Amino acid sequence: MLENRQGVVKKKLERDANEWTSAWLESVKSGPNAMSQRRLSSVERLGGGLRVLRSLARAKGIHLVLLIDDKGVALLAASKHPFKIIA
Repeated sequence: MLENRQGVVKKKLERDANEWTSAWLESVKSGPNAMSQRRLSSVERLGGGLRVLRSLARAKGIHLVLLIDDKGVALLAASKHPFKIIA
């Protein structure tokens, strides 16, 4: 019974993570902003990780880039348009 309960909890957490990630990417896709960013730690903790993010981004036509800010914090930026590295 405990194993079954753990399986149910795990599936709910995965569903919540997919919903969190999907909501962020949908706001990028339909929103007025050119770009949106989230901490990598948030994506890993709340959004199911990079694998989920990449899969959903591809499905929605959203471009991703991994950045490090001035404090050394890893960020993920998402945009409707491709990112271009200029230097």
